Amino acid sequence: MTIEFFLYPLIGILSGFLSGFFGVGGGIIIVPSLHFLYKSLGYSDEIAIPISLGTALACIIVNALSAIPIHHKSGTISWSNFRKLLLGIVVGPVMGALISVELDKELFKKIFALFIFLISLRLFFKSSESKTEKNISYTVALPFGGVVGALSSLFGVGGGIFIGPFLRFMGENIKRAAGTSLVCTLPVGIIGALSYMYLGINTQDLPDYSVGYVNYLSLFFIAIFSSIFSRIGAQLTQKVNDNVYQTLYAIQLLPVFIYWLLA
Repeated sequence: MTIEFFLYPLIGILSGFLSGFFGVGGGIIIVPSLHFLYKSLGYSDEIAIPISLGTALACIIVNALSAIPIHHKSGTISWSNFRKLLLGIVVGPVMGALISVELDKELFKKIFALFIFLISLRLFFKSSESKTEKNISYTVALPFGGVVGALSSLFGVGGGIFIGPFLRFMGENIKRAAGTSLVCTLPVGIIGALSYMYLGINTQDLPDYSVGYVNYLSLFFIAIFSSIFSRIGAQLTQKVNDNVYQTLYAIQLLPVFIYWLLA
């Protein structure tokens, strides 16, 4: 029990801050941390992996709801681009949860590791900033949203690590890309968490306080801290110089690349 209550504050603080500041869900921190926790408590990978994924997606809901109002108030959300991505994002997590057993995850991990690496390199170089919203076409946004939704559900992340760099690549302002990607993590978290709850509802030997593959004890104690620090991160986003922010965004993608490459 000691290790749980030592890890929960650290997971909540770090994942919450990253969520609010960079517009990512925080799953990249939550999933491996919870996997380590459940393995240390004696659960097999057959239980530890899906319950880490499902619980992480539930935590992402809290992180997003806490930080979205601040980004909205600051005008760093492109609601038009969010609506274009939404349909794919809603359908994708269901597909990802359902096909998680059959899909060749290794190939996708390497592809997206390369994608993240290339985008992080691009962000180290200055490029012209869009002062107005960059409108993405439906023909591009819809399929990309579906792929992101599926991969997010498969790997327990909110999708912000893909959507933010994608919007920046398409010419969106870096802070508006981060704010918009944060909004996109909300439907991914909701649909993904519900899917994992349903898929694990009849599973035996789950940890106490679990509904399917979502453990609400872990969710509660992580959310206490992440809900506070996601707001702090969102507030700091508005105060950082755009060029400095773009460099920081690129730097935080490098460990993400390493994780996906070695996972």
